Amino acid sequence: MESIFVSFLPLVLMLSIYAIFAFQIAKRTNRNVPVFLVLSLIPIIGAFFFIYVMWSTVIYVLDSINQLKGKMDIAS
Repeated sequence: MESIFVSFLPLVLMLSIYAIFAFQIAKRTNRNVPVFLVLSLIPIIGAFFFIYVMWSTVIYVLDSINQLKGKMDIAS
């Protein structure tokens, strides 16, 4: 019984680290923090959700850069 818990320890540790990243990203991008936290802690879904979080963060940053470029073009 003890070996079952020990074998899941690396998975729980990895998902906890993912959850910390997802929590901070959700907070900074004004998204639903509890949903991001719960989805990142589900074992199989968490790994794919983390890929989504990273991908959406890149898109968010690129959209912000394009928005700033648009404002600079208008000001010129």
